[in-house]
Amino acid sequence: LSPPLSLRPSFPPSLLSHNRKNCSLRVFSWHPHTNKCALALIDDSIRVYRAGSDTVPTLKHRLQKNVAALAWKPLCASVLAAACQSGVVVWTVDPNSLSTRPSSGCAQILSHPGHSPVTTISWNSRGATLVSGCPTDTSMLVWDVATETAVPLQRVGGGGVSFLSWSPDSGRILAATPSPLFRVWESHTWTCERWPTLRDRCQTGCWNGDGSRLLFTVLGESVIYLLTFVDTGGVLGGGGGSQTAAVCADVSQTVFGSGDNEIRVGGEVQSMVWDPSGERLAVLLKGDPDTCTRPTVAVFKTRVRPVFELLPCGFVQSGDKGSPQFISFHPRFPKGALLTVGWSTGRISNIPFYFVSSQCYPPLHPPTCSPPRASVPPVAPATCSQSCDPLTPSPRSPVPPLPSPSPLSPSSLNAPLLSSLPP
Repeated sequence: LSPPLSLRPSFPPSLLSHNRKNCSLRVFSWHPHTNKCALALIDDSIRVYRAGSDTVPTLKHRLQKNVAALAWKPLCASVLAAACQSGVVVWTVDPNSLSTRPSSGCAQILSHPGHSPVTTISWNSRGATLVSGCPTDTSMLVWDVATETAVPLQRVGGGGVSFLSWSPDSGRILAATPSPLFRVWESHTWTCERWPTLRDRCQTGCWNGDGSRLLFTVLGESVIYLLTFVDTGGVLGGGGGSQTAAVCADVSQTVFGSGDNEIRVGGEVQSMVWDPSGERLAVLLKGDPDTCTRPTVAVFKTRVRPVFELLPCGFVQSGDKGSPQFISFHPRFPKGALLTVGWSTGRISNIPFYFVSSQCYPPLHPPTCSPPRASVPPVAPATCSQSCDPLTPSPRSPVPPLPSPSPLSPSSLNAPLLSSLPP
């Protein structure tokens, strides 16, 4: 599926189709406020695409090796951080420049002894602080980018840091480790809660728009867990956090059709992204070659209030037998949600979801800087149809079957929002 009409004349065709032999896709990141994105390729170069511009800057640096993550600085149009083998490379690229090869002088190198390779980074919502993680370093580094100084936050147990995700309200940070343990840090007092898992490490996680809900998965399990946090004015761990993790979805293997038309989907979760509006959740499923289960993207319809709901919506699959490599939601799509999927064939698809409710509200605007909140503790177990002891799934029924595929078009507002879509 090509991009929606509002983006078609703005983005160059090179963003949507890449030659896999010459420039395979690695990492992708939308800018949180402006209509542009960054794409890291297998040769460790980074390309920056901006709506309405044919100029595509290519960022290269001798220390920019094994790019593992990209993160745009919020409330700033020109700063992009890249997690690399030797540390973090922070680029400052003038959006009005016509140069296609910014010099290495535009790059700032953040490095710390023993903190490499850096595989995960995350900014807070005000762009004031950057955190970085390394699977071989037990410390999570909190960077003041302007002064190139870092404060290490270290806790015993868990090994290094394999995944970081700062909540949209800047109140908490999910910090996964390579062992069966993850932490949720409270960013105002820099205290944390330990969450041991029973089977393996936390694979991925994502926050809803106000930071009150955290979805996460565990390696080797085909379920999605939910943690709920509520502001109480106290400190973290003072009665404000979830005491259990609730199972909110079972994404185990499911079979559709029979014979030659049989389709198998489901299994372990590789990554998840939550639409900023809180209405759609995209889940990248690994698949299993032993059972002929193809990697695919499952889409769920979500609602946070008055109670949390997660309902299956459909699948996204490639028409040319490609496998999904990454997924990302556009942060400011005014008519609903825009899901970006990168495929193993070197293509990138933009898949729009049009919400009827979005016609009644103006587009979102970038957040404004505000003073830090009071301490933000988590509270109360998640409101869910089923709960369990911490990370111990109780007997449950599979998620109801997903709807049969049907065509999707911008005008079909009352049709199923997603079906089997080519890129």
